[in-house]
Amino acid sequence: MSKLVLVITQAGQARFTAAQLGDAIDLKVARVGLTAQPFVAAPTLTRLPGQFRSVDTVSGEAVGDNVVHMIVRDAEPEAYTVRGFGLFLADGTLLAAYCHDTPLFEKSTVSEMHLALDIAFPTDQVAALSFGDTNFLNPPATTETKGVAELATQAEVDAGTDAVRIVTPRTLAQRLSALTTSIFGRRVATAGLATGGGDLSADRTITVPAATAAEADAGALTTKALTPASIANVLASIALRVTLARRIDTGGLVQGGGSLAADRTISVPAATPEQLLAAAAADAALTPASFGGLAKLFGTDGYYTLPGGLIVQWVSYRALLADEPSVSIAYPVPFPNACLFAMTCPTISAASQARDGWTQIVGIPGPASCLVQVQADDQNDRRIDGINLLLIGR
Repeated sequence: MSKLVLVITQAGQARFTAAQLGDAIDLKVARVGLTAQPFVAAPTLTRLPGQFRSVDTVSGEAVGDNVVHMIVRDAEPEAYTVRGFGLFLADGTLLAAYCHDTPLFEKSTVSEMHLALDIAFPTDQVAALSFGDTNFLNPPATTETKGVAELATQAEVDAGTDAVRIVTPRTLAQRLSALTTSIFGRRVATAGLATGGGDLSADRTITVPAATAAEADAGALTTKALTPASIANVLASIALRVTLARRIDTGGLVQGGGSLAADRTISVPAATPEQLLAAAAADAALTPASFGGLAKLFGTDGYYTLPGGLIVQWVSYRALLADEPSVSIAYPVPFPNACLFAMTCPTISAASQARDGWTQIVGIPGPASCLVQVQADDQNDRRIDGINLLLIGR
């Protein structure tokens, strides 16, 4: 039968509430009323409509936080049909009622009626309930309560999810047989240096044999593993063959030598651009990066710094020039110390036999600029298009 939803009456709820608040209320379920008349189980009921019989052989107890197991027994030689019933307290209060349109059960004169109910109340204080007749009771078995339980089928045992039914030795044996067949049929295989595999019908010991000190020194076996002890012996053998008093000495630009008693780092220091510019360090090697760090400018006007500090500069001065006593031309960068050499050359935009000219340095070139005299010889306009300069200094 599916779950029956009992309706607790307002009077029964009031008795329950008063008992929870500490009042001396007797919540003994003393009898069960039976009716064959359909009715609406409403909270306002104070009596059971159409009640034809009252049974006082009622037994029960709390089997959970809010669950009560109850049994009603009627052994009288009477025949009847039941569509509804009500639970009455000892003082006559209708605690709860239930009704169904079709008959719940029928009783003949030669049979006994046993009505077993597991009632879930909307409260966790059902321990306050008591029952009028406790000389018989078959509650459902739990971990805390002795009672009636159902045996689990083999399918339920195999599924392993049912927490209510009981496992028998036979169903347990069949379940374990299937498991052992599955497990013992499997194997533990080994590979590499490991040995000792096999199926699970017996205990298995997986081992990896360790090489002895002599086997480690020989260096020939491929079926055993080295251990810290055998490695220590190998290291000791190496130490005997190569004495730590020996040295790794260095010369020239190489640095970092010493005895083998400690780690050694052999290195050749790279020269910095500053060292290359000074051209004085004798303990560093030149690298492309050493040259890449020298000051330079590559363009129409530019310069390049050579190792040792010599600077070469070039200037393409473009202007339409006639006879000029002097033209001041600035360098791309000033020389830090002095301009050592300057050479000038006139330039024209296109070749011409009729057009000619010359230029020359006036005086001593300065560290940042120099003066150039221009002499243009042209039958038409006596002009040149510019001046090229080559400068060397430091």
